[in-house]
Amino acid sequence: MKEIIETKCLFCSSEKSKESFYAPIRFNNKQFVYRECLNCKLNYNFPLLTPDDYEKLYTISYHDEYYFKEQKDFSKQVGILQQQKDIISVIDFGCGDATFLNSLHNKGFKCTGVEFNPELVEKLSDEYPDITFYTVEDFFEKNDQYDCAHLGDVLEHMVQPAETVKMLSKKIRNGGYLFVEGPIEHNPSVGYYFRKSYFSLIKKIKPKRIVDGAPYHTFLANKKNQLNFFKLMGYSTSLMEVDEAAWPFPGKYADAKSIKSKIEYVVAKISLATAKIFSQFGNRFYYLGKKVN
Repeated sequence: MKEIIETKCLFCSSEKSKESFYAPIRFNNKQFVYRECLNCKLNYNFPLLTPDDYEKLYTISYHDEYYFKEQKDFSKQVGILQQQKDIISVIDFGCGDATFLNSLHNKGFKCTGVEFNPELVEKLSDEYPDITFYTVEDFFEKNDQYDCAHLGDVLEHMVQPAETVKMLSKKIRNGGYLFVEGPIEHNPSVGYYFRKSYFSLIKKIKPKRIVDGAPYHTFLANKKNQLNFFKLMGYSTSLMEVDEAAWPFPGKYADAKSIKSKIEYVVAKISLATAKIFSQFGNRFYYLGKKVN
């Protein structure tokens, strides 16, 4: 029997999938499961998040916890854009606390930020008066175009990543760039193989297990299907770098409070070390693509 439309792969649109090795997640009085595409191996949430789910997931307190508390170094990202002499104007779609935009602004780039929450847009406008901020609705009502659109740890939260990129592409000038960074959680790495083995074993032991959590990441990608996705969206690859981060395991031993988290800390250290040996190993990526159509 043909699967319903919501089970289509978010990257390649294949309707053939199987349940992944993760336990279902209980959130907002629903159960979410990850499906694995049999064609491109993307794992994606089913059912997809609704506007009500988004409202409960991404509150101001979420941004305070994951963005405003943390000091970040954007020298790598700024350096990537500085190498392209034809990039002056940059739109950051899902700009968070706008510290990346501020780093770009300090280097002479013309910056615009977009966020979903109107309260956050107002807060950012007050904090950074020299940078223009829009809500998503206001942004797409404008006819402006930009040299580059940036998505930093944003795309994996979208229930319609292809539609999001297509809409953004209309805001990028001909020959402009799409700059995306984020997790590729199912790319080869010691950390990924450990998680897959662990969750697969738990699922065999407790097949009816359900966990309470928040399904923040709509999909879990790898380098191959992520690159193919950008190609399908009409971009040629100018840069694709893979890096390894300790996340989602503790990055510091002091943060490893339990025996389980201490094991995860050791796995993270091994994963970081092996990623330096095997260049294709890593759970994060930096992609710069040039618009070709």
